[in-house]
Amino acid sequence: MATIFAEYAAKFASSGALWERARKLMPSGINHDVRYINPFPLYMDHAQGCRKWDVDGHEFIDLCTGHGSIILGHGHPAILKALHEVVDKYTHPAAPTPAEVRWAELIVSIVPCAEMVRFPLSGTEATMLAMRIARAHTGRDIIVKIRNHFHGWHDYAMIEYLAPHEIPSSTGVPKVAAESIRAVPLHDLTAMEAALAPKDVAAVILEADGPSGGAVPTPPGFLQGLRDLTRRYDTLLIFDEVITGFRMAPGGAQEYYGVTPDMATYAKAVCGGVPGGAAVAGRAEIMGDLTFHPDDPEYNRKRRVRHQGTFSANPVAAAAGVVALELLKDGTVQDHAAKMADRFREGVNSAIREAGAGGCLYGTRSSARLILGDDLPKIADPVEFTQTVDPQRLLQSVKQPLLKALQCAQMIEGVDFLAGTHGWTSGAMTEVDMDEAVRRWERALHRVITEGYLSGKGKVFASA
Repeated sequence: MATIFAEYAAKFASSGALWERARKLMPSGINHDVRYINPFPLYMDHAQGCRKWDVDGHEFIDLCTGHGSIILGHGHPAILKALHEVVDKYTHPAAPTPAEVRWAELIVSIVPCAEMVRFPLSGTEATMLAMRIARAHTGRDIIVKIRNHFHGWHDYAMIEYLAPHEIPSSTGVPKVAAESIRAVPLHDLTAMEAALAPKDVAAVILEADGPSGGAVPTPPGFLQGLRDLTRRYDTLLIFDEVITGFRMAPGGAQEYYGVTPDMATYAKAVCGGVPGGAAVAGRAEIMGDLTFHPDDPEYNRKRRVRHQGTFSANPVAAAAGVVALELLKDGTVQDHAAKMADRFREGVNSAIREAGAGGCLYGTRSSARLILGDDLPKIADPVEFTQTVDPQRLLQSVKQPLLKALQCAQMIEGVDFLAGTHGWTSGAMTEVDMDEAVRRWERALHRVITEGYLSGKGKVFASA
């Protein structure tokens, strides 16, 4: 019987050939670090609903869902209709369009903190702009972040994201960037108060559901405690809702947890997963710092927050954003996706227990975070599991060499997690899809057990 890696190379030969061409042209043959897969990534040909097909014609149940952005599913007819209509009119008129006005109206009507909106181009741009606005509004330079929380790839976001935390999470980040970032340990309100006590902090920014898309779930009461502290020290609170926005609930994490920040950042679902859309939303008093004063050039040059972007609020993203938010505003899609995630998590965790392996699939609402390893407890309940396992171990999810084997096994069996461990459900998924995803994932689990990458009671399945 062929090993996982031999079968992967044979089954996905066309992707392997494309990667051989790509790696001569692009570093590692990719354009996003998380798409780095050893021995090579798979190249996709098309997608529909909750499934996608690679260039060899193999079908996958897609739990990557566009890095969490495709909450409506691939090829939603209303999104496609809007895209066809707008590209027939224009793609870049270099002027405002009616769609961006309606897009902003919808965000303001849905999001608790939103009184005004600005549209940058990506989640990274959104968090970078939110930090700039906070510094301008408060006249303070320091941004407090929580260690291991992800806010994109700009220089400030690379401070204390990955361990070891004493160096930036990427080379090429100037030392001066760290001078304006103050990081505190995960979910530690005592440390947070100490960080805010000097009263030199412009804002605290965090992923409201926990670091790296909820890998360490936010404990009850933490967000309200943080909100109280930021008010006590006259510091702005920014929720990074690039993933949770319009997915966790119509109003995102702030609606779900019942804690309202001063500003929030968005991408992904804010434009229905169509590339080129993001938003910063917040109180009018704060967002107003972007406003031109037509008769005050001194203010415009020295006090106004500057923001530009060739494709900001582009009509293609705006048109898709309007349709997406109209579909997402009542919460029906989010509730359905959450039910599908519940079913999937229950099925995967049953498979892990039956195999006698250590690990868990957990997550909040429509997210799914996978962790496996011989060093992990055999606890069936996701809440008990995440409260038992050390947060740093949760962040490690699946370690090598198991991760490489598991990711390839999952793809062989036709189920795709982002980076092998992160998944999200969508409104396009059904109970039938989830049950099939569980069956496929269970086959992948037993592949890594039988080849010795994970301890457990492995079994061999008949060929699919």
